Amino acid sequence: MTTAPNRDAYWESPGALRTSEKLSSSECWALAATQQTGRIGFFRGGLLDIFPVTYFVMDEHVYFRTSADGTIATSYLDHAAFQIDHVDRDAQNGWTILLNGPATRVEDPELLTTLWGKAVDEPWAPNQRDLFYELASTHVRGRRFGTTH
Repeated sequence: MTTAPNRDAYWESPGALRTSEKLSSSECWALAATQQTGRIGFFRGGLLDIFPVTYFVMDEHVYFRTSADGTIATSYLDHAAFQIDHVDRDAQNGWTILLNGPATRVEDPELLTTLWGKAVDEPWAPNQRDLFYELASTHVRGRRFGTTH
């Protein structure tokens, strides 16, 4: 009888001449807060879609804006993934974070007031991006990587 391969094997094994270390959940959130662009992934029409979005972190939740009639707002986001990376090509190091959980439209008036009051980068996508979405992560994984020398 064979056992199924470890689904997280990628996260556990560095390549030749590379180092790789797990990041704690708190390290992941601290690093995520240093960036402004990430990617949201979700299934739509039997395919995996991945879109770059401008985001910010508040209270260990990811917030981003989108349009009401766009692909993100009209898709099923109960099982979404959000990835954030930082790579320094010159130093050959960086980190990657993967958050999994539902992404839901923010409708609470008090929270919306807080979100609209944040000084954050404007979305890169054209047209009106006036719907806030929140990704409440149920699973947080991250790795820091670099060279062995």
